Amino acid sequence: MKTMEGIGASKHPIVKRFTKYLNGPMGKTVLENLDEDESFILQTSEHTLRVTKRKGKAVVRLMQVGADRKKPPDWTIKAR
Repeated sequence: MKTMEGIGASKHPIVKRFTKYLNGPMGKTVLENLDEDESFILQTSEHTLRVTKRKGKAVVRLMQVGADRKKPPDWTIKAR
């Protein structure tokens, strides 16, 4: 697996999707059951994410991308 932590990882579509979900009405139960600064690992078939509760909101970080992907895309935004 490839580690994906860094500035660009926060722009990854899977991070955006889970952040929106967990901070919305459907994720309320998850956040209510976490203490402040508590985290858990969420693993899908292709990604490993760390979810941490900070200031009452879910903060999602992309930790790894599955080994079956040869090269993960570069999600960093480059200045022109």
